[in-house]
Amino acid sequence: MLGGTGMMGRIAVRDLFQSERRNEIVIAGPDERKARKAAAGYHSSRVSHRRADAREPESLSFLRDCDVLVNCAQYQHNLEAMGGALRAGTGYVDLGGLYHMTLRQLRLRPRFRKERLTAILGMGSTPGITNVLAAAASGRLDRVQEIDIRFGAADFSVFEGGPFPVPYSISTLIDEFTLPPKVFRGGRMTEEKPLGGLIETEFPRPIGRKSSFYTLHSELATFPSSFRRLGVRDVSFRVSFDRSFVDSILFLARAGMSSDRPVEFNGAKIAPREFLAKVLSMRPRPKVRKLDDYECLLVELSGSRRGKRKKVRAACMARPIPGWGAAAGDVDTGTPPSIVAQMMARGAVDEPGVFPPEFHVPAGPFFAELEKRGMRIGMR
Repeated sequence: MLGGTGMMGRIAVRDLFQSERRNEIVIAGPDERKARKAAAGYHSSRVSHRRADAREPESLSFLRDCDVLVNCAQYQHNLEAMGGALRAGTGYVDLGGLYHMTLRQLRLRPRFRKERLTAILGMGSTPGITNVLAAAASGRLDRVQEIDIRFGAADFSVFEGGPFPVPYSISTLIDEFTLPPKVFRGGRMTEEKPLGGLIETEFPRPIGRKSSFYTLHSELATFPSSFRRLGVRDVSFRVSFDRSFVDSILFLARAGMSSDRPVEFNGAKIAPREFLAKVLSMRPRPKVRKLDDYECLLVELSGSRRGKRKKVRAACMARPIPGWGAAAGDVDTGTPPSIVAQMMARGAVDEPGVFPPEFHVPAGPFFAELEKRGMRIGMR
């Protein structure tokens, strides 16, 4: 588990540990102290730790003893992590590459195929669950014209001192909100303005009506080709966040905190983005009085069946797992890579090569595992 001490990695580790008593987990990360502390918290010989940094190939040599590398580290290091898996002869699964990185990762397909290894890219909530939802929904149509993916959330939790300021990686959030989003329109990939395409979306209760806008996302890197045989012409991804939260992230970006270029300060060179991420990682988690939040992953397909126009709406509703201290977003993002890694280790997902999840993760067994973790799948 690379990045096993991070926001999503800790949930994936917990899920792996509790899913199957034969699972042995190595929590790996660049901070050995944090990895050791995380592993010690399980009081089990099944959980160990290693210092590992994707940028240091020799630190990944321990992967030779592993069946699957689950990469929950920052997406910018996905290629290095995949290289470590290739050298070690290890399967690979990650949380996504934010479109551009995903395209670069897909180019490694021949090398993984040659080594008879499997890599599944983007296996969190979105991308991840959304991909499998779209594939399952497409089975109810003969032709698919359009695929709309939307994310919505509502949080009724009660915290002492307020919630943690960001739901996942601040670096990823900045990129999602500031890089031009991709939209597949009329059979061609186009670019939109960041935060454009604003529409109102009615999510299932208790989330309700939310404003949704375009952001850059990995589904657009694979859906046009994955659903080409069904005739897809339009694909879009929209996310819903409170405007005040969006404005806060944009303020940080405009103030220069999104820069990767080091600046000199008191005799040291510091990259603002890395400094911001470090400061956030050092903040203590607020005490939760009541954990009560919801996330909905919504996928709508428009097309035809037997010559008649049809729409299929597929959704996954996630709730928190209070016993884990896991909010809904932790659950639907951190548990899917655990589920698929276990499928890979058992040989249930074993086609050699590099793939997105949509037609390479078996929908029925996957959805059954999600429902064991409190997520509800609906399709109509």
